[in-house]
Amino acid sequence: MISVNGEIKEFKGEHISIKELLEEMSYSKGIAVALNETFVLKTKYKETIIKDGDRLDILSPVQGG
Repeated sequence: MISVNGEIKEFKGEHISIKELLEEMSYSKGIAVALNETFVLKTKYKETIIKDGDRLDILSPVQGG
């Protein structure tokens, strides 16, 4: 199981990349991802495999003013 934004999720298969998870959850561009409290570069989404017990935070930019 993986924690995504504080919610426990289960995904098909043993190994899923950040890119695959984002596609499965229908996230679009314009987000940032932290894996176990460390930001992951977008260029690394395809090769970064999420493991059981990992914590993923998906963040959208917020405008202030």
